[in-house]
Amino acid sequence: MKQTYNVNIGGRAYNIDTDAYEILDRYLRDISSRLKDSEGESMDDIEARIADLFDERISSTMQVVNQEMVRRAMAVIGRPEVFGGQKRGFSYHGGACDEAPRKLYRSSEDKVFGGVCGGLADYFNTDPSIIRLIAVLLLFLGGVSFWVYIVMWIVVPRAPKYLK
Repeated sequence: MKQTYNVNIGGRAYNIDTDAYEILDRYLRDISSRLKDSEGESMDDIEARIADLFDERISSTMQVVNQEMVRRAMAVIGRPEVFGGQKRGFSYHGGACDEAPRKLYRSSEDKVFGGVCGGLADYFNTDPSIIRLIAVLLLFLGGVSFWVYIVMWIVVPRAPKYLK
């Protein structure tokens, strides 16, 4: 049995399961953090579009919005990065002045072998080519970088789908 929430999206009420709610909440907060304060109407339009996408998939008022529906809506709306850069001080965990904790993930999109260099580039906010060049240089200088790469490939988790 899964817990559900009653939410208002774009002026319409929906039942949404807990997992889907958490994904959608993070997504909308991320987009909101990237919009200028004067673009509140844009956020309303985004929510209205998500509500339209949910309405296309829901056959009855008792149907629950699930993760698949949320991911489909997110794919149609687009990645949060298209709405601009993230404001400083944004955090999913509350506090307006808290710096959001960065997490290291292997890149699912920018990868050559396992996505480790792409993930490091995302973490350090730099070009993946620079990280790859450093890795190759370290490989020729000592050979340890090969084993570090393999261990990181095994240990570092792949980026979640909502971060794509």
